[in-house]
Amino acid sequence: MTTTFLTIANAKGCKFSIMVVSLLIFLVGLPQEEKQPVFYIKHKEPPLHYPPLARQVQIQGTVIVKLTIATDGTVLAAESPDAHPLLKDDTEKLLKKWTCGCAFCSSATPYEKTIKSVYRLAGEEISYDDTRVVMDLPQEVLITASPRERDHCLPKKSSPRGTK
Repeated sequence: MTTTFLTIANAKGCKFSIMVVSLLIFLVGLPQEEKQPVFYIKHKEPPLHYPPLARQVQIQGTVIVKLTIATDGTVLAAESPDAHPLLKDDTEKLLKKWTCGCAFCSSATPYEKTIKSVYRLAGEEISYDDTRVVMDLPQEVLITASPRERDHCLPKKSSPRGTK
């Protein structure tokens, strides 16, 4: 009979230990995972036009801009070292006007975010600006326009009349 009593006591002791450990974990808490930063745009000015000179000479490409953002959301720096200068300058200038935010980022230090601006020319050459913008923020901005009609080309020569 003593053996049965010890077995029951051990089972109750084990259950009690599990309850104590569970209670301690609940009170102290498990180590929490770090929350991932959530980047968002508070204020933006969309690109209104494909860069005029780039459109005229039919430059297209992707500008990957690394933004350095202050804790108040202002853009401190915009860098895109590998981009074409005709696309880079307008893109960086525009993004410096934006205001950003970041949930779960450190409130004491600036943070960085990369945004991609894709410039594409499509369709027939036209004389007017038909820029179209699609913003898939905060990752990408797509700027599309038709190529600019070239006015520097010489008109085609017509054959003189009356000659065969």
